[in-house]
Amino acid sequence: MYSRTFYADGRIQLFSDATTINGWVIGGSGPDRMGTVGIFTAIIMSLLTVKIYCFCVKRNWVIKMPEAVPEGVARSFTALIPAFAVAVVVLVINGGFIAFGTDIFKVIAIPFAFVTDIANSWLGLMVIFFLIHALWIVGIHGANIISSFLVPIVLSNLQANANGANIPFAGEFYNSFVFLGGSGGTLGLTLFIAFLARSQQLRILGKASIAPGIFNINEPIIFGLPIVYNPYLAIPFFLSPMVTASMAYWSIKLHWVNPIIANVPWPSPAGIGAFIGTAGDWRAAALALSCVLVSWLIYLPFVKVYDNKLATEEQAAEQVSQ
Repeated sequence: MYSRTFYADGRIQLFSDATTINGWVIGGSGPDRMGTVGIFTAIIMSLLTVKIYCFCVKRNWVIKMPEAVPEGVARSFTALIPAFAVAVVVLVINGGFIAFGTDIFKVIAIPFAFVTDIANSWLGLMVIFFLIHALWIVGIHGANIISSFLVPIVLSNLQANANGANIPFAGEFYNSFVFLGGSGGTLGLTLFIAFLARSQQLRILGKASIAPGIFNINEPIIFGLPIVYNPYLAIPFFLSPMVTASMAYWSIKLHWVNPIIANVPWPSPAGIGAFIGTAGDWRAAALALSCVLVSWLIYLPFVKVYDNKLATEEQAAEQVSQ
């Protein structure tokens, strides 16, 4: 049996009615362990099972078949003992937890709930974006490294928002409001150097980077400008995403903009990704474009100094060649 809840904005939420069998509650509107809230448990258990499997194989606790047996068949027998060991270990662990009135899911959820609370705070968000760009500034893809650890959190928050919550840090929060043009929010910077830079090398680089920048790809800017190891642009590269993330966080937190309830492709252009992710909230699109403008204003004084330096060097090089 199912029950439905209708919202004023047209959304319909479907709940399965809970059923209790031998003391276990099945169904209902509580956390779904097969959904995003179960990702943390899945990660831990996958690591555990792989370690147990490798432990058995390295010690030759396997069934070896004669060489005449086809490789595919031999491998299936090789996996029997490690798979049995995995099942026994997990059953013993879970049985121990159940004996104390809990289970693996609830135990693992305790520390990760703390991590989630930190990540969902404004201060935690600032630390996240600082770390991402601290890695980028030394040439390491910070977005891939840090964001990969946060996928379970943003997906869980996305599901919560779809059920009526108002959590800012959900879904493609990064690419909808912060990484517009790529990490560091460089779309405005790219447009500036493409059309207004004095330096010829910056203008050429900017024009070549517009197309990928529209789709939030800015490796040409990060490594070509460059931003990596560049003291002229390090400060705005840190500052811009922290400011735009704050703008988006508090706009959603204060209900000025709808929260993200749909996961959109990360290369969605500025405004479009935010509009679709918030189920068609025009204010989200306006916020995203405002973030582009604010980011450009943050970069402007720094890139002008850098542009003037390069333009002076180009003029000196021309005079020497003449």
